[in-house]
Amino acid sequence: MERYIRENLRKLVLTPSVSNDSMDEIVDLTVSILYDMGLGSRVITGEEHSPVIIASYGKNGVCFSGHLDTVPVGDSWKHDQGEIVGSRMYGRGTLDMKGPCVSMMAAAKRLLEMEVPFTLIFTTDEEVSMNGALAVAEEPEITDAPAVVICEPTGGLVVNEEKGVYQFKLKTTGVNAHASMPEKGENAVVKMLPILEKMNNLNNIPTGKDQISCCVNVVNGGSATNVIPAECTAEIDVRFPNEYQDEKSIHQFLFDSVSQEHEYELIQYLDPVYVDPESECITTMLKLAGTELWSVPYGTEMVRFFKTNPNTFIFGPGQVDVAHKPDEWIDIDDLVDIVKIYVEYARRMA
Repeated sequence: MERYIRENLRKLVLTPSVSNDSMDEIVDLTVSILYDMGLGSRVITGEEHSPVIIASYGKNGVCFSGHLDTVPVGDSWKHDQGEIVGSRMYGRGTLDMKGPCVSMMAAAKRLLEMEVPFTLIFTTDEEVSMNGALAVAEEPEITDAPAVVICEPTGGLVVNEEKGVYQFKLKTTGVNAHASMPEKGENAVVKMLPILEKMNNLNNIPTGKDQISCCVNVVNGGSATNVIPAECTAEIDVRFPNEYQDEKSIHQFLFDSVSQEHEYELIQYLDPVYVDPESECITTMLKLAGTELWSVPYGTEMVRFFKTNPNTFIFGPGQVDVAHKPDEWIDIDDLVDIVKIYVEYARRMA
């Protein structure tokens, strides 16, 4: 099994699949790997050409879900893509999340031999829009599954709760004037400042599971040092707990005390998700893996699948804090170990 995981993970890592680029090559490779193990598949395309691979054996089996797209490789790497040092493999996507995807494949290989039903889902736009997951969320392989396991890296902890994602753009407008005569103009940047101060005051570092994080990440304004700016824009990322149930409630909390006139544009909104820790899908995995519950501050495709199957949670190999960084890596031994858990979980829940 270790050799199978090493070889196929290296193939996937060496196949570029940066979000918003063409996914044809990575999809063809994945379908080929599935075919070689005797597993047929079909490809469904979501909005903005977001292909999703669905491969199943039998009916009403556990659904294991992963994504094949990655963030860009970036700079400052000390290791080559696909390089193996000891039990670690380095490369963009090794952890997030081609490594877990290969664990899903290895588990499927064993489940086929055992004649245990299961489904594998591979999406290709998790890092940007999750439109693919949305497009297949009502497929019977997901709605009829006794559990949907999002195989994102969790360090072997079971995640039953993730924060909502609220991203938006603000704009303030003013009037250009010469900087030597500011009274003749209206400074759009100065108008934006009290709004950004309000948002920054809501930030908590580090952020607990019941707290809101609010990060001002993009600010643009002005054209020249000697010109009063007529426009300023800012993009803000908010992560919020289950206490806020919809876009209206979190927006009201953020903007109730903001009196400065501004324009608002929604970039993305994803609901927070909470799964009852006493549900069978959760308790079975906790006992089987001998692990604990965890709440994560980021969003995953859990939010897409939870709406059509409430027995959805996150459980996967690898430490998430090395994701999206130079020298991203995963331990091959962790991938091997989690295959055994996936196989036994699918058998028990079938």
